[in-house]
Amino acid sequence: MAGIPRRIAHARHALRRASLLTALLLGVPCAAARAQGDTTGAVGGVVRGPGGVAIVGAEVVLTPARGPGGGTVIARRVFTDETGKFQVSGLPNGRASVAVRRIGYRPAVRDVEVPLAAALTMALEAVPQAIAAVVVKDRRVKHTGWAAPFYERRERGHGRYIGKEEIDRRNAMRTTDVLRSVPGLAISTSMYGSAIRMRGARCSPLIWIDGTPALAGYLDVDNFQPHTLEGIEVYSGVSTVPVELRGPRGEEACGVIAIWSRMPEPRRRGPKKVYTADDLANLVATATVYTADQVDQAAAPDTANPIAPYYPEALKRAKTAGDVLIEFVVDTAGIPELETVGIVAASHPAFGTAARDAVAAARFIPAFRAGKPVRQLVQVPVKFELTSGS
Repeated sequence: MAGIPRRIAHARHALRRASLLTALLLGVPCAAARAQGDTTGAVGGVVRGPGGVAIVGAEVVLTPARGPGGGTVIARRVFTDETGKFQVSGLPNGRASVAVRRIGYRPAVRDVEVPLAAALTMALEAVPQAIAAVVVKDRRVKHTGWAAPFYERRERGHGRYIGKEEIDRRNAMRTTDVLRSVPGLAISTSMYGSAIRMRGARCSPLIWIDGTPALAGYLDVDNFQPHTLEGIEVYSGVSTVPVELRGPRGEEACGVIAIWSRMPEPRRRGPKKVYTADDLANLVATATVYTADQVDQAAAPDTANPIAPYYPEALKRAKTAGDVLIEFVVDTAGIPELETVGIVAASHPAFGTAARDAVAAARFIPAFRAGKPVRQLVQVPVKFELTSGS
């Protein structure tokens, strides 16, 4: 009989061990697991640079002071998203280290207690850039290309103008859906298509397509998909129609709508890889691509073909200034590798888009190392500034 309590004690011990093993295998926090401190928490936050701008693609490494149940310590590695945020769950409760780094910034480290009571904000200090900032003013510029008349008339502001930024933002299915926001337009649809009338007019407006009038008859603007358009001009009365958009026989009497198609992006041969911040960091780590401090002569802008972003029209009208830090690889011929173009930080998404679009036409003097041209990762600050009195 004396052996019975001993056998019961052994059975209870075996049951506790089985319960703990089941919890570890299935991820269920049983009472035995909780007793050994296996509760977990999460760490989330945001990484910001100077001025509080969110940093995209920053590497965040979280290292707990101890492993689950006192076991092996396993560090967790994540990257910030487009809003600069990160989130890591499943960390053992207790002390942990948060280390953040990003090319172009000085690393930062902070000790925290898991779980956090509030979101963590990590501030990084920018390293001075080797390439001087590109400054974009909101004043008028000389426009080039097939749609230059649209942009020139939009700056004069005598009609109603809808640019590609607004068209893309609305994400409309039909062009008439884009035009419904223009005051003074009456739009009707039927089995035969869409019809547009200016307020008080008894006839259809004259439609222009890429600088050519459609004089053969009324053209249904819904024949054009909104995402294929660069811009739309609307002039409701004959007095507002520019001379260059008038018809040869007074067809502009009932108003004018000028549509500009968007030039398609050039196709690239072969598979297209989009490089992330982690990919670029790996290229630098393997000496496939160099940074400015690793070369004898750093890449420099070609003054004949600089980065020349447009100033987003909506932000210009709102009198909004801002900053962008854009990065990409310059190849051995001084040409930006477009698949590597990325936004490190932007005070507004539209500024980031404008800076990104401008990279394709830019050229550089390539970097040199040991007398040979090499690929270099460059980061270019772009400042969008308002002119005085604007």
